Amino acid sequence: MKDKVASGVSIALLAALVAGTWWAADYAKRAVLEDPPRRMTHEIDSYVEQFVMVRSDEAGVPITRMEGDRLEHYPDDDSSEVDQFRAVSQRPERPTMTARSIHARMDEDGARVVMRGDVQLRRLPSPGRAELDIRSEQITLMPDEDVAFTDLPATVVNGTSRIEGRGMRYDNVSRELQVHNQTRVQIVPGGPRPAAPAARRPSNG
Repeated sequence: MKDKVASGVSIALLAALVAGTWWAADYAKRAVLEDPPRRMTHEIDSYVEQFVMVRSDEAGVPITRMEGDRLEHYPDDDSSEVDQFRAVSQRPERPTMTARSIHARMDEDGARVVMRGDVQLRRLPSPGRAELDIRSEQITLMPDEDVAFTDLPATVVNGTSRIEGRGMRYDNVSRELQVHNQTRVQIVPGGPRPAAPAARRPSNG
């Protein structure tokens, strides 16, 4: 009889201990406030003053340099906004090309850069090839592909020739310049002829 009473008491105490432990765990879980899910808004999570990014080729030789006075990163779309953007593309087998703008948006870790505000794109002169100067209010730069383009009005000065049109694409690999919807062409006497309209034939700028 005493053994049965002792066993019953032990079972009751064990049940009380299990119930108390479950209640304490449930109470603690309800008492602790959980952080709400993070809202992914277009807000700055980091910034860099005097930003510099250098890209190198497979041999470790620097080929592209991008910099600006300030870079602000946005985590929701992994983009960056840059003030006073500047870039230099310098590859041994291609003409050196520079770019600058008041603002720029960098996507895809710098693989795509949309330059905005007083944009200037220059292919520096080289033996047998005149300087190419392109200006617009917005130009998209693809540094890895060495290509730039815009759908907005652009002014192109190729040596002593000047072309104005809406829409432009320049490929620094093939040296092809395409100016769409040409509205004005000015050729200085004795200078080279300008690029032909892209709809008919691209020209090597």
